[in-house]
Amino acid sequence: MLISSDIKNPRRLFSMVAIAAIVFSLWSCGYDTKPPVKTDVVQEPHSKPLEPKPRLNPLGNSLRISLEEFFPIQQSGDALIYDVRAPYFYKIDHIPGAINWPHDAYLEQVQQRDIEIQKALKVGKKVVLYCFSLTCAEARNVSKKLAYRGYDVYVLTMGIDSWREAGLPVE
Repeated sequence: MLISSDIKNPRRLFSMVAIAAIVFSLWSCGYDTKPPVKTDVVQEPHSKPLEPKPRLNPLGNSLRISLEEFFPIQQSGDALIYDVRAPYFYKIDHIPGAINWPHDAYLEQVQQRDIEIQKALKVGKKVVLYCFSLTCAEARNVSKKLAYRGYDVYVLTMGIDSWREAGLPVE
């Protein structure tokens, strides 16, 4: 509502006319002043394709094995055992029959180890990896890589520490 004093003040009159013009232009352009209504469709931001690329071979499994389950398998010779610790620690002691495959040499040795693993699995052996203890992630990391290559592998849950604590022989 205009007051006679507003008409006499040109600045005030100009600002009121400008505001009225802006409001009218927004209204006449169909600008919706209501907040947008949320729809049920939720799109999560990602750049992944809708369909993953098909794999030529299925993924394998990375499973845990306890000392109680592992010991009879190791004693019967039905396991291909990899010690993924550094060579220094492997030389100090390791589980009898274990082959040293340091986790940091994974890429250099994976093709050679592929052949060993395939031969072992073909005759029904289990592939078992171990490192120091439960908190050591090296064996889990290598097992995940091997599972991605299509192999079913086992990780000795408590590592060589549990083997030693049980008083079992080491080489």
